[in-house]
Amino acid sequence: MATSALYACTKCNQRYPFEELSQGQQLCKECRIAHPIVKCTYCRSEFQQESKTNTICKKCAQNVKQFGTPKPCQYCNIIAAFIGTKCQRCTNSEKKYGPPQTCEQCKQQCAFDRKEEGRRKVDGKLLCWLCTLSYRRVLQKTKEQRKGFSSSHSNSSLNEKDHHSRQQHHQHQHRHSSSHKLSGSLSPEQEQGLWKQSHKSSSIQKETPKKKPKLEVKPSNGDRYERSFNHISSITQSMDSGGTDNFILISQLKEEVMSLKRMLQQRDQTILEKDRKLTELKADFQYQESNMRVKMNNMEKAHKEAMEQQQEKGVSVPRPFSSGPSAFIPEEEIVEASQVDPQTEQILAEAYSLSGHVDHLTQVMGLHPHYLESFLRSQFYLLRMDGPLPLHCRHYIAIMAAARHQCSFLVSLHVREFYRMGMCLDWLKGLQYAPQRLRNLNEINKILAHRPWLITKEHIQNLVKTGEHSWSLAELVHAVVILAHFHSLASFVFGSGINPQVDPQHANGFQSVYISDYCTCDLASDHHLDRDLSSTSPVTTDSVSELEALMDRMKRLQEEREEDEASQEEMATRFEKEKKESLLVGSGDMKDEVMPTSKVSRFVEDATFGYQHFARHGEDNPPTFRAQDYSWEDHGFSLVNRLYSDIGLLLDDKFRTACDLTYYNMASHEDVDTTMLRRALFNYVHCMYGIRYDDYDYGEVNQLLERSLKVYIKTVTCYPERTTRRMYDSYWCQFRHSEKVHVNLLLMEARMQAELLYTLRAITRYMT
Repeated sequence: MATSALYACTKCNQRYPFEELSQGQQLCKECRIAHPIVKCTYCRSEFQQESKTNTICKKCAQNVKQFGTPKPCQYCNIIAAFIGTKCQRCTNSEKKYGPPQTCEQCKQQCAFDRKEEGRRKVDGKLLCWLCTLSYRRVLQKTKEQRKGFSSSHSNSSLNEKDHHSRQQHHQHQHRHSSSHKLSGSLSPEQEQGLWKQSHKSSSIQKETPKKKPKLEVKPSNGDRYERSFNHISSITQSMDSGGTDNFILISQLKEEVMSLKRMLQQRDQTILEKDRKLTELKADFQYQESNMRVKMNNMEKAHKEAMEQQQEKGVSVPRPFSSGPSAFIPEEEIVEASQVDPQTEQILAEAYSLSGHVDHLTQVMGLHPHYLESFLRSQFYLLRMDGPLPLHCRHYIAIMAAARHQCSFLVSLHVREFYRMGMCLDWLKGLQYAPQRLRNLNEINKILAHRPWLITKEHIQNLVKTGEHSWSLAELVHAVVILAHFHSLASFVFGSGINPQVDPQHANGFQSVYISDYCTCDLASDHHLDRDLSSTSPVTTDSVSELEALMDRMKRLQEEREEDEASQEEMATRFEKEKKESLLVGSGDMKDEVMPTSKVSRFVEDATFGYQHFARHGEDNPPTFRAQDYSWEDHGFSLVNRLYSDIGLLLDDKFRTACDLTYYNMASHEDVDTTMLRRALFNYVHCMYGIRYDDYDYGEVNQLLERSLKVYIKTVTCYPERTTRRMYDSYWCQFRHSEKVHVNLLLMEARMQAELLYTLRAITRYMT
């Protein structure tokens, strides 16, 4: 016995009898269940669903990637208008058949007249595409029901049909023979009348047999076909009426309801998953926060015990390791501020989750949480997010920048990051071990750190010229922003007296950590504060009157500004006077002082290159940088944001936050507008760098900034490694430490903006 042929399923490729495969796509039963035919959410065409989450067809998925989310079509209202206001189906139909007409079913103007050929398929009606599909579905269902009805009655009537057909055949033959004999002698009219009479008598004979049970009465083939034909005719007539319209509308609504239910289920499942994930993240955050508190308390306890043990043994303990985050600010004030302000507490917790500890720099900046948030966001983007430079190169450039000012705190911080990544560790032996491409940055690094006004387009051209070690403009802008960021950050570290960071793994701070034969503790152990910690804070006998005098000067300047505004010539003269006076500030104390070499000097070339005054006596000085010719808001911001995406927005937010930050108080006075004082601090730094604002009266600087404050500003900005505790204590004795930290924030941002302005101007000149 021959076996029947097997055919492969087009989806799973398994073989089945031909009858078990679906018509059209030739799918087996399992594949039909697993991959049902559904309607696309957008174009409403049917497609084979690959997965339960796939609700759009492949063509619409490709269009979404290319053109985005579609809009409703202005004709058919189907959400499939990827280009313009019309879907592709309506666009093509309009080109082929002309403008749309009103659909006879949905009454929308979205039906295209396809002439007789198109109307023949829908019984001559003018229907739109969606109504045509619904109409054909109704006809198909009717045909299937009729086919099932006829097949169910065929088997039960076979026996009776044979018997009845034989009897009819015998009677038909008898009538046919008799009529055939008479046909030769009758006229056509008589023959037709005789046929009618015989047909009538035969019909009477069919009705006269004795009655049978109702279940045994079965129609003949001719009767059944006639009834089916009448049934189809009645359906066609009913479709012409309003009942068919309602049936099609109900079918469409049912389909929409089912699709909306599926969408709701998917959305509910997505929301539940996100809620579950959010709950897990909150629980994890609380767990990390509690662990951080326990760890910090244990570290503090172990630290104190280690100090006591070392003192009992007679070991000389370096004082900076035991004075909290800052050598200038009492530890109690920093801790108290972080505990009182919940925003500061949250930001410190986030900083801890990123690095596993909260460094001293972050704790001191936590006195101003609003600025700290902006600072951490920009620094995280600069060092860790996507950008032109590799991650390990960013940290090495940060080391190069911090080393120009001998800032071992920042150098050691990024040396640890370098070891954490475990890449190119030989570079940490010194700058000569770094690749030539990074060493080429040394020239622009030293000029930016000490004399940024000397940068020209030739420096930019030397770095970006075609060659083996060349830089792209995007990479160079990224590197310049990192250099300026850490030059200014070194000023804040020294100006705030940030203490070296104790290794979290060794609370006593003395045990060396060797990795690849290189000790990281020697970078942190070399600190500038040891030589000045023994000095006591000066006590100003007339500090209260000094504060009152400053308040009176601010009030008087505000009144004079409202009454009479100085001319441009007079303001230019005051700027030149202030620029020359800045030569004398602090110059006598720092002229011949030579800083001792340290462990971070291995990352420095040409260590003798340092700060020189912008306006020197008897020399050809560079021209003044006029802010209206090239400013951050109008020129620098757009250039840096174009070459290094989004960093301009973050830097601009950081600059504005530092300049606009105010708590409307000064020392013990409240409801005080400090705008004038903040601008004087910011513009004085730019004045020392040769940057002038035409709309600012530099006579206010001498009125608001006393000499001791000017000495501190110039030291922190130009010679940050020479900052001492005595300088920090010598000005504004009645002010809070948080207000002095705010001064350092202004100096830091003013210096960074000045360095960026000179460099970006040189890049602009190179590009033009």
